[in-house]
Amino acid sequence: MSANSASVDEPFRKVALAIGFFVLAGSVLLARSRPATGYELSLYTSTPLLFWVGLLLAVGIGIAVAFVSPTGSGRTRPVALVLGGLSMLVFAGLPIVRGYRFYGHHDALTHLGWARAITEGTMLPFELYYPGIHTVTTLVHSTLGTSVAQSLLYVVVLSILVFCVFVPLAVGTIVEDGRAMVVAAFAGFLLLPITTISMYMSAHAMSQAVMFSALLCYLLARYLRTDGAASPSSALGIALGLTAVATVVYHPQLVAHLIVVFLGIAVVQYLAKRVASDGQIAGQTPVYGHTVLLIALFLVWTSNHGFFGGMFEYFLTSAVEFVLEGRGGADTVATQGASLSAIGGSLGEIFFKLFFAQLVFVLLTVALAFGVVGSRSALIRRVRPETTYFTVALVALGPPFVIYFVAPGSTMHFRVFGLMMVFVTILGSIAAFSLFAWLTDSDEPRSRARLPGSRPLFAVGFACLLVLSLAAVFPSPYTYHASPHVSDTQMEGYETAFDGQLEDVQFVGLRNGPNRYDDAVNGNAERMGLHEGPPDEGIGAGLADQYDEDRYFVLTQADYERETIAYQELRHTGSELESVTDQPDVDRIQSNGEFELYYVNAEPEFAEA
Repeated sequence: MSANSASVDEPFRKVALAIGFFVLAGSVLLARSRPATGYELSLYTSTPLLFWVGLLLAVGIGIAVAFVSPTGSGRTRPVALVLGGLSMLVFAGLPIVRGYRFYGHHDALTHLGWARAITEGTMLPFELYYPGIHTVTTLVHSTLGTSVAQSLLYVVVLSILVFCVFVPLAVGTIVEDGRAMVVAAFAGFLLLPITTISMYMSAHAMSQAVMFSALLCYLLARYLRTDGAASPSSALGIALGLTAVATVVYHPQLVAHLIVVFLGIAVVQYLAKRVASDGQIAGQTPVYGHTVLLIALFLVWTSNHGFFGGMFEYFLTSAVEFVLEGRGGADTVATQGASLSAIGGSLGEIFFKLFFAQLVFVLLTVALAFGVVGSRSALIRRVRPETTYFTVALVALGPPFVIYFVAPGSTMHFRVFGLMMVFVTILGSIAAFSLFAWLTDSDEPRSRARLPGSRPLFAVGFACLLVLSLAAVFPSPYTYHASPHVSDTQMEGYETAFDGQLEDVQFVGLRNGPNRYDDAVNGNAERMGLHEGPPDEGIGAGLADQYDEDRYFVLTQADYERETIAYQELRHTGSELESVTDQPDVDRIQSNGEFELYYVNAEPEFAEA
């Protein structure tokens, strides 16, 4: 496209961007005007359709202007990135926009309780293994005056912002071409580390820590690029060190994984200085000092917490058992596959929904790694050292991934996978940009052999990946999950139930619900584990006959919709759940429309006497 044509089209791009911002603002106002009035099984289907139309239109305009615009097309391309970034923040903050009381079950509820305890002064931050998100939540709560639950949701959005900002900045540090940052920005919008399996778009210390690690990757790339001019005591070196300190506070387990990464990079640098002292890697700033710092931080922090030593012992033992007996993660996969088949799904289907975008970027990363070896491209030669480092990081994370995978019943390998996806996002962006640049540059002799219309094709490709990836970021029946939405009514029901609880009478609920809500309401220093799940014989067999002591039985609207719709009655049927009301010696003592509490008289004959 000629420079004259580009200047003629510039006003049209500005008008399109203005429309995009206007539509995005209207979509936010629309979603805000339709707050959740009760539990919502799916954030996607419960949000007005016009909101999604507006959001997709805004993102589409951002992608079109960013990719289709020719090189040097004024200021519209950066503005397009801003439009795309704001659209992503709206998407990530949709639970806040929709007025949710809280968003997140299981660990998220426990983190909510800890954040509340720190805010109220009943717990000190350093009593926790990883007080990062809780202390930031307290800061947001004190600054904005929002509730602790809302403040924790803001912390989740903040972690997404950090990831979406520093992934393109890291790529921009490695590749000196503004278009690379454009590709990396939209690659970051895919949120590849979030898989809804041990990596969540809700309050979850490891998830936020992994997203936060994009800042560490950016500073690492900047530090390496100084070519020996920086040192651990330089401003950049200190910034990298302080970020490492923040990372250990966010989650020490992530630091254990990053130690493996830094050791791999340090080994490559050491070998390069020995074998190829005149090469690019040999001339770059070594990371020996920061590797030692990470190891020291991890050892000092974990020395006060035996939890991590026990965890490592468990996973190493599991790895040995896998080698000797062949038991481990494969059994878990088979079990999950059987469960999916029982409700009409399959592993292939769920893999496509959850991991197709990740697969595309893994393939791009592999292509880049092989391209580094054999390509004579000037672009590839410029990015070779960083490509080598981050490829080594991926290889180094392979053994921890395998060790976690072979542990029976564990999903922690997806935590390693999430960190791997940070590096894959960066490397895949470089590979995608290399392809984009080769196809779109028209000043080289082989330009006639290139694909016509490559810019629109890239825009369409990224748009499709965005839709596919973001459709699985929030749990919903689309991925055979239920939304972890916590409504006002549900939380108030648990608060009332715990407030009126009789001493020594414990709760029974589905999928560990009472324990986690006990944490959220009471801010327990140690995770609650006294409450039970339903008996093995099932709920419909008669609750009163299956206990020696009285119990409270909790049944919520979220439980009912999750079991009957999302899980399609795999474990509990609708009729079984409804039968509780009519069971003998089971009395409903509390109900508010979404929360029902029953008192199970385990020994009625003694009560009558």
